[in-house]
Amino acid sequence: MRLLTVLLVLLLAALGVGYWLDDSGYILVRIGDIAAETTLWGSLVALTAIAVVLRLIYLTLRAFLRGSSWLLGWTGQRKVRGLRVLSETAALALLQGKWVLAQRDFLQAKKLGDIDLASNLGLARAAHELGNKEVEVSALEAAKSLLPDTDQSIGNIMMTWQIAQGESADVIEILEPIHLAGECSGQRLVVLARAYLNEHRWLDVKKLWPTLEKQKLLKKEVFEQDFERVWAARLLAESNIADALKIIPKALKSNVAIYSAWVDFLLLVRTEDALAAIEYALAAKWDDQLVLCFGKTHGSNVEAQLIQGKKWLKKNPDNVALLMALGRLAIAQRQVSLARDYFESALAQAPEGDLIRSEIYRELGQACHGLGDAQSALQYLLKA
Repeated sequence: MRLLTVLLVLLLAALGVGYWLDDSGYILVRIGDIAAETTLWGSLVALTAIAVVLRLIYLTLRAFLRGSSWLLGWTGQRKVRGLRVLSETAALALLQGKWVLAQRDFLQAKKLGDIDLASNLGLARAAHELGNKEVEVSALEAAKSLLPDTDQSIGNIMMTWQIAQGESADVIEILEPIHLAGECSGQRLVVLARAYLNEHRWLDVKKLWPTLEKQKLLKKEVFEQDFERVWAARLLAESNIADALKIIPKALKSNVAIYSAWVDFLLLVRTEDALAAIEYALAAKWDDQLVLCFGKTHGSNVEAQLIQGKKWLKKNPDNVALLMALGRLAIAQRQVSLARDYFESALAQAPEGDLIRSEIYRELGQACHGLGDAQSALQYLLKA
């Protein structure tokens, strides 16, 4: 229907122009040799054209005055599209850990218009990773203004990032008085526990433990990547291994990650307890990393460690990690020939292409050098 209307208008316009050209018309204005002529039909066409032009001018001016002209609308749509695209690319860069790209795109999106809560938090995260404190604080403040009810949650995010930047003492200074006053929320208790953990304040973690248990905060989904380390800090607060082992609930008895973190902490303060913890953990669940740690940790009685390792070897004769651990313990006992045998057995069991082979070659090279076999030592070290 619209097409027929347009065609009809074009036909009438063509007929009007034809009549206008065929009719000589009459003179409206004459100036010297120049004369303006028209006809009745031509006058109607001219008046209609003028009316249409004036109408268009009026509509355009009115639209501009109301701020909704097609030009402004088109420009606005371009900005909206650009903001959306930049926000999406920035979010993707954030997931990939490309902090520079994420920060750049979020800032460009911010120039085009107001970015939402998620984008402000994303910008703050990217700026935090890049150490750009000014942008980080600005983005978090913008996030707070968008949703005032999330003020405490965003504050917790800021303090968590402070902990990551090594400012745990400042966080403790803020949260400890609130906790002692009994006004600390669950989220803030978790942040406080992380701050104690980062400052190696094991006894304070122990004091906080009953409150964390009461509020049912001791969960993996609450502490996320710090869950095992928090448990390890709690175990370390006990003066001996036996008391620490009683604390571990049945559901976590086979969680090797907790034992690994506990051993890492124990190695900083109590080596003998670290070895005992490794033995207990391996009895609960075998773990090659703990075995390697056992071989690298030399207590006051390395001979006893070697004997214990040989007992494990009877049950795990082809375990590469255990063979390497025994080789290292034999080196510590100056039994270099025995160490070489263990390392060669480990090399025979290690799969081709495994990164551990380079480590074995290095150990074998040093063992052969200690035995005076320079040629073999050189061959192994070249392969390391």
